[in-house]
Amino acid sequence: MYIPFTYPFIIRTNLKYEKTLLDVGSGNGRFMTEINWDKKFKVIGVELFDVYIKQAKATKLYEKILKKDIMELAFEKNSFDAVLASQIVEHFTKQEGILLIKKMERWAGNTVIIGTPNGHFHQEEWEGNKLQAHKSSWQVEDYKKLGYKVYGQGFKLVYGRNGFLSSSLANIRILSLVMFFFSYLLSPFVYFFPRHAAYLIAIKKLRNEKQYRMI
Repeated sequence: MYIPFTYPFIIRTNLKYEKTLLDVGSGNGRFMTEINWDKKFKVIGVELFDVYIKQAKATKLYEKILKKDIMELAFEKNSFDAVLASQIVEHFTKQEGILLIKKMERWAGNTVIIGTPNGHFHQEEWEGNKLQAHKSSWQVEDYKKLGYKVYGQGFKLVYGRNGFLSSSLANIRILSLVMFFFSYLLSPFVYFFPRHAAYLIAIKKLRNEKQYRMI
């Protein structure tokens, strides 16, 4: 179902035994259709933008979606098997992002997964949603200092802020296809050497696999 080394593949393969999932900043739910298409997970979403909440509910992949400011969330310790924040923490200041990550680690029984652009990726508000603006940048070292393993996805020279897709050459269809396949061929390299990636996926396992399977 999943193409190896793609963004959904990396996340799903790191959720082997988890059954409950908190989706922090669930957005329109489109990404959940890629990792929870088979409804393996019981998912609670958190979102503040009304348009996205309506769209996410329409996927029918969430147990419920809480309309709440992420920074005001409060759950008991180990409330979920896993907590996911995909393309979220860069929308906060660095200090707020670190605070949110610490909270996520408290809520998760086993796994925390964070996905962000690699380094600075300028973005203003869009779709009428001021929450879409980026306020911080995250690099491999930031996550490693917090005890995370970091993997890369998407070759930076193709998908990064100043990569091929942001140039006028991307309008040439045949060239775009060539660059797409070129980037995918480099996927294993980018996965293990995330400094060359457009996107970072940081993962922390709070228990080892054997311990968690026994729960």
